[in-house]
Amino acid sequence: MVSNRRGAASRTALLAAGKAAFSSDRYEEVSIVDLARSLGVAAGSISYHFGGKRGFYLAVLEQAAEEFWGDLLAMRGPALDRLNRGIDRLLDEAEQQPRAFEALFADVADAEVRQIRDRHRTQLTDALVIEVTGSESSPVLRAAISGFVSYIEGLVLHWSRTREISREQVKELVVGNLFGTILAALRTDPDIELTQRAIDAVLADPQAVAFLGPLSTVSKTTE
Repeated sequence: MVSNRRGAASRTALLAAGKAAFSSDRYEEVSIVDLARSLGVAAGSISYHFGGKRGFYLAVLEQAAEEFWGDLLAMRGPALDRLNRGIDRLLDEAEQQPRAFEALFADVADAEVRQIRDRHRTQLTDALVIEVTGSESSPVLRAAISGFVSYIEGLVLHWSRTREISREQVKELVVGNLFGTILAALRTDPDIELTQRAIDAVLADPQAVAFLGPLSTVSKTTE
């Protein structure tokens, strides 16, 4: 039992160190020998826990994605407030872990990294669809929300690389795009039934009410 706890602690420490290393340097710039030395452990520890540098890198990215997803799931409160806090969390990720963020969200040729990204992208899409309608019954809405998630990734990547606009402008663009996405889906599939949470989110934003008049008066709701 003690050995298992030490092994888990060692793995956790390695992942934390790897997160810091891969967030600031490119994959090829990170030395697992130097990393292990900085922690006072043998370089073989990385091979033991992760099968080598490649497995270590993928485990670090997977954990980063899991932590981000866990933070989103833990958020409570009105939908619009959670959306804004979720965007802030994503922008923090792009600022604090630029290399890892690029690896997960840029269009990369690495199939295993794409697999990690796509799995978590699907989770986010599922959660947003259920938030809006309470079910996954509309293929139109699902397609629209999937495109919205890709839009967020592209927008935040552009912001992190250029800083041509402010964080607040990024948030405004995301919120406005989500409302527009939902409205377009409703026009395409009139049978979509919104949750009261989704309607309340629109009513909480005066600009959205003015811009998306038809959406703010939808009477069909579900919980």
